[in-house]
Amino acid sequence: MPITLIAGGGMAGRACALTLRRVGYQGEIVLVGDETTPPYDRPPLSKSVIVGTADLEKVVKPGPEAYAEDGIDLRLSTAVTAVDGAARTATLSDGATLAWDALVLATGCAPRSAPISGIERAHRVTRMDEALAIHAILAEGPKRVAVIGGGFIGLEAALAAVANGHSAVVLEGGELVMQRPLGSEVAARVQRWAEARGAEIRTGVMVEEVTDAGVRLAGGEEIAADLVLCAIGQEPRLDLARELGCEEAGGGVEVDRGLRTSVEGVYAVGDIAGFPSRWADEDRIRVEHAGIAIGHGQVAAEQIATGEGQFDDLPTFWSDQGDVTLNVIGTPRADHEIVWRGDQDAPACTAFYLRDGQLRAALSAGDMKSLRGARKLFAAGVSPSPDQLADPDVNLADLAAG
Repeated sequence: MPITLIAGGGMAGRACALTLRRVGYQGEIVLVGDETTPPYDRPPLSKSVIVGTADLEKVVKPGPEAYAEDGIDLRLSTAVTAVDGAARTATLSDGATLAWDALVLATGCAPRSAPISGIERAHRVTRMDEALAIHAILAEGPKRVAVIGGGFIGLEAALAAVANGHSAVVLEGGELVMQRPLGSEVAARVQRWAEARGAEIRTGVMVEEVTDAGVRLAGGEEIAADLVLCAIGQEPRLDLARELGCEEAGGGVEVDRGLRTSVEGVYAVGDIAGFPSRWADEDRIRVEHAGIAIGHGQVAAEQIATGEGQFDDLPTFWSDQGDVTLNVIGTPRADHEIVWRGDQDAPACTAFYLRDGQLRAALSAGDMKSLRGARKLFAAGVSPSPDQLADPDVNLADLAAG
């Protein structure tokens, strides 16, 4: 009987394991995850989980019994530490050796290291246990929170804290928060929306030390904080892929549309996969978002079970920042031309990203009509003129329908 080993218990690994059974796979399935918690939805960690408003039974799903019912061998508090592609075996952290016919690398990302003295005093928000530890502190009463890093996770955590009675300062080394993924023009708007919702944002500052009383900036300024969060990004875990000799591309493991790596029988999914996308400017892209992880896991399962399945989903994700939800579709790049539609101050607007006059991405805030229209434009392969995109009286869905 064939054996599929899934290395990583995140959203991609979970999707792969559960989908294998849904598409009729009859072999053994072993899902190995290094956390004590069964696979769960990760987006709530930096929002509802840290402030205690999440229903954890809906975040951690399905429960362990569902894996048992499907005949999935779920091994928690365990990691794959070594792999042998020639022998098709894997060594686990508990000393066990497993044979495999198909190996799915779903190892995700590790927090990026920071050259900051005392960084071990700061909290991360990449795992359930970390998020629950933050919640335990915030539950004690109003706190002053310092967030190192002004990316999506940093702003989400800061604004969730503010919305629940705490104060927060975001410390960003760049000129603007989220400048790298969104570009300067859109990032400036996002920063204004965050500040309007009570977050203090300091840009162009470097944290030199995390102390018992908060943080010390380069230059000596001290910022008091009861809780320090480090949200400076993460890096893909590529150790197993490199041990196997997998080719790399797009900042991760090179895969084809079926999530197959360059090594026979080995697949890579989720945060570590550098995959081809007709929605992107580049040959291969790597995307750290939940929808991509789930889709990758499902397609890899189809490939293993049936030899069919191709990943061609339009990249999409959302980010709750206080009472503002950012919805992004496509692949925004910092050098794209920006065309705005709607009221940027409300905010009830959409920023369209264009390259050489072609629509490549859209970011909507409180503007679901334009977001729905943009989805239809992408599906139809229609790219309106900048004037049409900017005019709120132009129905984007009608343009998509021709």
